[in-house]
Amino acid sequence: MQHQHLSHILLFWFGDDWGVYGRTYEQIAATLSRCDHVEKVLVVLPSSKGETLATSIEVFSDKLSVLRLYWRPEGISPFRLRSLGSWLKLERERIALGRKIRSQGFRERNTLLWLFPPHPVVDELVRQVPAAARIVQIVDDFTLVDKTDWYYPFAMDQYPRLGAMADLIAVTSKANEQKFSLQAPCVRIDQAVSSAFLADPSDFLPAGAQPVLGYVGTFWDRTDIELLLRIALERPHCRLLLVGPELNRRLSDSGLLGLINVEWLGSLPNDQVPMQLKRMNLCLIPHLDTPFSRSMSPLKLFQYIASGKPVVSSAVEGLDLAGQLIRIEKDPDHFLQAIDEELASDSPEKFRARVAFATAQTWESRVERIFFALDGALQLPHHS
Repeated sequence: MQHQHLSHILLFWFGDDWGVYGRTYEQIAATLSRCDHVEKVLVVLPSSKGETLATSIEVFSDKLSVLRLYWRPEGISPFRLRSLGSWLKLERERIALGRKIRSQGFRERNTLLWLFPPHPVVDELVRQVPAAARIVQIVDDFTLVDKTDWYYPFAMDQYPRLGAMADLIAVTSKANEQKFSLQAPCVRIDQAVSSAFLADPSDFLPAGAQPVLGYVGTFWDRTDIELLLRIALERPHCRLLLVGPELNRRLSDSGLLGLINVEWLGSLPNDQVPMQLKRMNLCLIPHLDTPFSRSMSPLKLFQYIASGKPVVSSAVEGLDLAGQLIRIEKDPDHFLQAIDEELASDSPEKFRARVAFATAQTWESRVERIFFALDGALQLPHHS
């Protein structure tokens, strides 16, 4: 396989949240560091607190390191004005990055550059990091977010140019596959689950008089807060356990958090989420059907199923693989009815079937699929 010579992988994610949410890039980086043919995985994140490469490096194993690159996103033009001090700091970072990757054995012949745009650092890394191959991975389509979101202009600028950056584009939704496959070879993968979320048969929790309904995820524009409010009001005997940060005030301003049967834990470290899932009798995916949500693949789906819990979801994209194991309802009335039915019909046998399904949905299998697609892309005529 052609990818076997790509022993050094530099992976860039557009946010500074390593170790917080267990996001896709973090799972992929950890998985890559366990591959036999891989010698180094260097994860580069944009600094959120002004750190530099020299002050931020974290070493997790002899193969895996994470560092923050000083950067300030001030527009997409390379000719933006900066203070002399800021310009000098950026120049020092460029020099430091070059030295760092050379010192760790990164060379053009052995380097795979794995990028998650949008971000201004993406263009910088394409220019500065010599690589034998490049993968661009799109998790969400940021051209579909609010235009005031700072990611939006970078998505509008970079997405039309991904074909020039990438030998392979990896996506997690049908909408993104249709959009980006015109630019370069494209592979669609589903999200996956880490072993920490896999439940034990003894974790089965029959619903009692006060079943716990749970939601894990970020509360923002795709979250159907009205549906959650209706569930809490119309099923007062159920407890609603909410886990995750809010990115706007829609949750706080909804009145939902003032209800006696609602508990919001806010943002939790990813390694504490499995413990909260064990408290739940049933898990919810109350997402609005929007162009943005159709570009996504809900990671929580696989975490829910791995925990063995029944799942009731609104009709959104990214559910196909597990469609036979979950309830999908378009209408709020049917959504509430499905909650009642799934609670009443759950069993240890169904619990074990869900966990067995999740056991096969590993990040190793997803990474293997991406590498297989990369091998095919590198054999196309323009690589001959």
